[in-house]
Amino acid sequence: MPVTPEDESTSGSGKIRPARRVLVVYNPAAGQWRRRRLRVTLAALKGLGCAVTLFATTQPGDAERRARDLTLSDADVVVAAGGDGTINEVANGLAVADGPVPPLAIIPLGTANVLAQEIGLRGAPRTVARAIAQGAHMTVHLGQANGRYFLMMAGVGFDAHVVANVDLALKRRTGKIAYVLETLVQGLAYGFPRCRVRLDGQSFEVCSVVVCNGRHYGGPFVAAPKANLADPAFEVCLMTNGGWRHVLRYGTALVLGRLDSLPDVTIITGRSLSIDGPAGLPVQGDGDIIAHLPVVISVAARTLELVVP
Repeated sequence: MPVTPEDESTSGSGKIRPARRVLVVYNPAAGQWRRRRLRVTLAALKGLGCAVTLFATTQPGDAERRARDLTLSDADVVVAAGGDGTINEVANGLAVADGPVPPLAIIPLGTANVLAQEIGLRGAPRTVARAIAQGAHMTVHLGQANGRYFLMMAGVGFDAHVVANVDLALKRRTGKIAYVLETLVQGLAYGFPRCRVRLDGQSFEVCSVVVCNGRHYGGPFVAAPKANLADPAFEVCLMTNGGWRHVLRYGTALVLGRLDSLPDVTIITGRSLSIDGPAGLPVQGDGDIIAHLPVVISVAARTLELVVP
């Protein structure tokens, strides 16, 4: 298990180890608003006495490669500055590092910022900086899909199909609107093939599966109220029906926090499951495509230390 420097104090949700050497992994091609928010956050970190080192990515995979090479001698904390995809890359690098690694912190600059919602990281850049420099640490369990790690969720079915087809250029310009438009398009065009899910000796035929490591999905919406990043188990949401009408039902219930109350939605706790269906059907993890069917999704043996407010 990754370890961090000796405790200096404790509080509330976990151990507090004030960060002094902060490595920030970021994408310099991010939009102007994101760059400005990042600059203010970095200035606030320096104002709190942190020595900040920047690592700018130039292509997909750079964040993961940098995190994979990190050791405790490099930094007290590594910060993923970006969306859930950037965080996922850094987490994957830390998860396969050879030795002990620094804890992971985040500067949420993405479209949905699901992990930030999960840990309650909201507010102005100075608030985020204080959380990075002075926040508590908690041990989180990662999920794994065909060897690829994820923090918050993995999905098969309609949501993964939307993720696979969303216009990335439009996403950069409009954020969540790109997902809304793609949902409308795919709701009419998608064939909703059925998948076979095997979980703890039980078998299900469904149209969509969301494997929740945390409570939140798509931003501030709660899909699995009992999920907890600190628990070595998933809450698996099984949605039986397909078609545009059911997409609307599921989406509305999610927004209202009532997805688990629908009669054709089953939520089961488990540590490992397999999903079969049309070969090559995409699997999304933390908002990016990380695998294809058939897939085995399980709680990973590796844990990470996460900085929380």
